[in-house]
Amino acid sequence: MTYPRALLDSLYDNKEQHEDYKNIVQSLVDKIYANEELSLAEERFACGIFESLRDINGNKVNDIKKYTSCSNYLFRGKYLLYVNDLNGHKAVIDFKGEIPLAKKKEDVAFLHNEYENWKNFLEDKLNGFKLINYVAQETRQQLKQLEKFCQNMQIGSRYKDYLQKTIVLHGKYIYLLVKEFYQELGKSEEIIEISGREILVDAFTYVHTMFRHYASHIKQHQIGKSYHFDTNIGFKEVPNFLIDVLTCFKNEISLEHFNSRNIFFQFNEKPYALWFRPFRIDLPGGNRKNYLRVQTFYPIEDLEELKKLDSAIILDTDCNFKFFILQKSQ
Repeated sequence: MTYPRALLDSLYDNKEQHEDYKNIVQSLVDKIYANEELSLAEERFACGIFESLRDINGNKVNDIKKYTSCSNYLFRGKYLLYVNDLNGHKAVIDFKGEIPLAKKKEDVAFLHNEYENWKNFLEDKLNGFKLINYVAQETRQQLKQLEKFCQNMQIGSRYKDYLQKTIVLHGKYIYLLVKEFYQELGKSEEIIEISGREILVDAFTYVHTMFRHYASHIKQHQIGKSYHFDTNIGFKEVPNFLIDVLTCFKNEISLEHFNSRNIFFQFNEKPYALWFRPFRIDLPGGNRKNYLRVQTFYPIEDLEELKKLDSAIILDTDCNFKFFILQKSQ
């Protein structure tokens, strides 16, 4: 069986109170020893425990690098530890303190190998409508923007190579983040009907938003973008937040205000924009299905966009959102 993320997350703080804790850990550890596939949530939970197992002399029992079931856990842990210094030039601190130079060199080599392998893996994934294709497409777009940025700023080749590595590895992290979300959801998309139109929130929505509007500290090449900083909009569950917005709009706003292009709303006193784009899916038998897909979602900081909201009507709701209704000419 596969253990859901919500259950595993609850065990971090309440393992003593859960009667099945030991059985769950044992079953997952057995899977790791057998190199069986785990869900990404199971990896995050079990591989840390597996790695920490020690013998009576306090020595580690397992070399986690030898177990394929923990490969994604290893990458995510190393990436998050070194995300601001992928080449390990500065002091890097983990829960034990500063990482020794020899270990740091090993970790940096590991991440560089991950970079090379992931970059090569993406090369033939640019066309298609699956999660990996969306990540490949967004990664390529980011690298093209980065190339122009480096030319304009006259950035040298060594630093440009480093910036390329940050984007590629960031893309792999996003891939695993989005994959885990949809593993737990149990489907690859969500659809909500508003005013006779089917609105699609899927992996493209999530990937595009994460690449364009999160992690500002590694996106200096993105000029004029705004970034999410409200921790109440959890980056691990962006699609859930969007469905909440759309559901609130559907239930509490007159459908005459739905324009099939965008929704402007306020959350925690900050304005946001949610944009749609027509999207068609070809079905077996020559049939086609037309949707409006949520293309992107971001906090509004552009002065021109904010100016438009000055004259908008603000409609309050009972579901934590306020909606801006623009004049027809806008």
